[in-house]
Amino acid sequence: MSTPPRSQVVVTLGGPGTFAGQATRAFLARMPGLGPVEYLSTMDEIWAAVSAGAVDSAVLTSETTSTGLEEIARHLLGAEPGLYVNGEVLVPYHCMLLGRPGTSLDRIRLVLGHGSLVHCRGFLAERLPRATVRMHEANSLAAAAEVLAGDGDIAVVGTLLSAETNGLAVLARDIDRGSVGAWWIMSRELRVSPRPDVLVVAVSSADQGALGDLLDRARRVGLTLRGLAAAGAGSLFRYGYLVVLSNQNPSISPRGALAGLTGSRLIGAFESLS
Repeated sequence: MSTPPRSQVVVTLGGPGTFAGQATRAFLARMPGLGPVEYLSTMDEIWAAVSAGAVDSAVLTSETTSTGLEEIARHLLGAEPGLYVNGEVLVPYHCMLLGRPGTSLDRIRLVLGHGSLVHCRGFLAERLPRATVRMHEANSLAAAAEVLAGDGDIAVVGTLLSAETNGLAVLARDIDRGSVGAWWIMSRELRVSPRPDVLVVAVSSADQGALGDLLDRARRVGLTLRGLAAAGAGSLFRYGYLVVLSNQNPSISPRGALAGLTGSRLIGAFESLS
């Protein structure tokens, strides 16, 4: 994974106790030049800050064991100016169900959360079938405050750090049943790793044969398809594509692998870390 040349601000969602904060700490441990970290309330604010160059980098989930690349593809393919992916870290969620101290699981009638709720559907359906599950409209700190202010019938899906910092009790552990998130760090500068095992390519909607040409080239140079997502280009039957390729050849030149291809643009070449 490449290292920024100097200490630079990175933004992510919520706060240190969120799942995004958890992933950002993993990046900080591996990229010594990165930081400090600023936490924003919404994904729209994060995209706006990094796209405008107000911060150096942003950390957001790209896909998980329950969700695909569609959301991040829409942003990366539509960003002006273009954004690049400079690293990936795979982080287990270890979702906790957190409640007011002194309450019990059988008292819970409302479960709050954010994107992590999708990973906990099985547990919630089995253990809390009568509880309402609701996406919280604000950030994790606000959700924790709502739990603490309640009478013990509200819980929130969060991290162990969130429990410790907000004074919440852990009612159940690892309720996501092994879910993992792939998190990307993105900026307006392409920082190519010297030994990338993942390439990310943006395929233009302007050339309808570009996707086929890219996949044919990938096969011939030894790259394998890891992921693919389409994003509408504003007219019927026309799409841009975000293509993620796995690379097992440490000597490959990422730019050389795409040389001469029309409509394909390298937007990431990095190591994927657990």
